[in-house]
Order: sequence, then structure tokens, then C-alpha cells
Amino acid sequence: MEAGSLPAPRAPKLLLGLPLGLLAALIGLLLAVTVMFGAAPSCDGGGEAVGALSSKVPKRLVPIYEQAAAKYGLGDEGPSILAGINWVETGFGTNLGVSSAEAEGWMQFLPSSWEAFGVDGNGDGIKDPYNPWDAIFAAARLLRASGAPQDWHGAIFSYNHAEWYVAEVLADAHRFAGDGTVEASGGGCAAAASAPNETVARMVAEAARLSALRPTSEYVWGGSHGASPTPPNGPFDCSSAVSHLLQVGGFDNPTMDTTQLVRWGESGPGQWVTIFVKPYGADAHTFIRFSAGVTPPGERYWGTSGIVAPGKGPGWIGEDKFSASYLAGFQMRHPPGL
Repeated sequence: MEAGSLPAPRAPKLLLGLPLGLLAALIGLLLAVTVMFGAAPSCDGGGEAVGALSSKVPKRLVPIYEQAAAKYGLGDEGPSILAGINWVETGFGTNLGVSSAEAEGWMQFLPSSWEAFGVDGNGDGIKDPYNPWDAIFAAARLLRASGAPQDWHGAIFSYNHAEWYVAEVLADAHRFAGDGTVEASGGGCAAAASAPNETVARMVAEAARLSALRPTSEYVWGGSHGASPTPPNGPFDCSSAVSHLLQVGGFDNPTMDTTQLVRWGESGPGQWVTIFVKPYGADAHTFIRFSAGVTPPGERYWGTSGIVAPGKGPGWIGEDKFSASYLAGFQMRHPPGL
């Protein structure tokens, strides 16, 4: 974890090494979406995630988040924020690889940051970043030292100096809070997770994040279909990628294949989001179209594509890549309310 005293923002593991221009463009897009839709909660004075943790959080981790938040005085919002950070960093411990910056463990601490904030959370006499108790307690300690719970935005920003990261963590904390709401505590936050505009904004932000990872990602047939929700970075095929965006949007859907997606949601195109599905045959496929004005110019479509990026994971697809006759071969569905 590149946090606390670190001088520069950290990109996700797969983002490290991308050109600075691409990273800047991604950050700009996320900020623009946040301004347009009031997307993931971002409160200058801090946001309060209300209620117990939801069933989206592994049960065995719930007492760790709760006890760590209690020990360091992070308030009712603390457990969901810790869960959000844990999900963004390692997918609840499912991806414990060492990053190219040498960040490691359950909450991705750099050795220098672990030296400063590492604790023995489970009382076994060892401070181990690969132990979830130790790592989560250390993250709580860092957040408290960085201004939480009075200033959640500042505390999360100190964990990783990037606005996109703050938005991502708060959106996930919002999703993991027991009643799915975030109340304003100063600067004014977004409404409940069911608000359509906020839902679209979260989906677009996640689409942009995964698009930036495309150069180093791989298309994997059947990827992540055994997991609901899917891991943050896949691996994905076309249907698990679409399922992932819906899960990030807060729809609580399982990870579906094309034969399930064609029966999910509501029939026809949506106002904001449309799912194109061809459920059967050798050319079975699915992807998403967002409404104009919420994506990069000319890139309303998103998903895996053998035309744009053969063998690669999901990302933006230019509008010029799909002819009307090609699109006519798909059925259209849309998420309820969108």
C-alpha cells in the first residue's frame, strides 16, 4: 500500500507503468463523471456509511472490520470504508500479489508504510501484512492518523493520493454498507445507491478503470463465472464483464452468461444503459451501450471486442465499429430504472 507519507498517487497494480497521459485522461474522465452525476460519494467533511455490513462482504471478515474500526474510533462508517479499501486493493484477499511498487499483503502496504503503521491485530506477537487482522487493523490506524472519521475524503486520499481512488473506495463502501446509503456529514453526498444517475456514474467510472487496464489484461473464456461478485480485475469474458458492471452499479445480480443476461432486467433499450445480448450459437456475445454524453466522445459501447482488442479484457469500443446490421442481430435489455 502506498499510503500515509507517500509523495505520489498510486494506480492499481495493472495500471502501473501506463503512460502518464493515459492515467491523466482516466482521472479526468472520473472527475467529469462525478461532476455530471454526483457519482460516488465524495464529501469534503466526510461521509457516513450507515448500518451494519451487507451480505456482499465475506462473513469471516466482518468482525475484523468492525473491531478495527472500533479500536481506532472510526465510527459507524469505519467498517464499510475498510471493506471498500480491502475490496479495491485485493478483492477481499483474493489477489495478494506484490505490486510493481512492492506493495504487499491484504491491504497493500509498502514496506516503509508497514513499518510506520503495522500492528499486531490478532495478538499473536507478529505484525504480518499477509494476516487480515494485522493488515486491516493497520489500515484503520492509518485512516485515523490521517483525519478519519472527521474527514473521510482526506483520510482515504492519504491512503492513496488519487481522486479516482477516493471515489472508488467510497462507492464500494456505499455498496457494502448494510442499508446501502451514505448520509451527508458536511459537504453533502450522493443519494442512495438506487438513484439512477449515481448508478450510471459508478458503472461508467468502473468501465473507464477497466478500459485503462486493457493493454495488460486478457480475455478468458468463462473468466470469473464461479464468483459473485466478480473480482475487481477479473479475469473477464464478455458476459462476466457485463455482469461485473451491473454488480458495481449495485444490482446484486449473479455473474451471468449470455443465456441468463437475455432474461435479466427489462426488455428493450434503456434510457441510460442498454445491454446487447446474442445468447446462443458460436457468435454468442454481449456488451453494453451507455447513453451519449457520459462516455469519451465516440465511445458509447463497452465490453470485450475481437475487433478492437483481440484477446484482451473489456474496454471502450468506438461507435464506428458496429454497423446497424450488426447491432440488429442482438436482443436489447436494460437494468431496471435505467
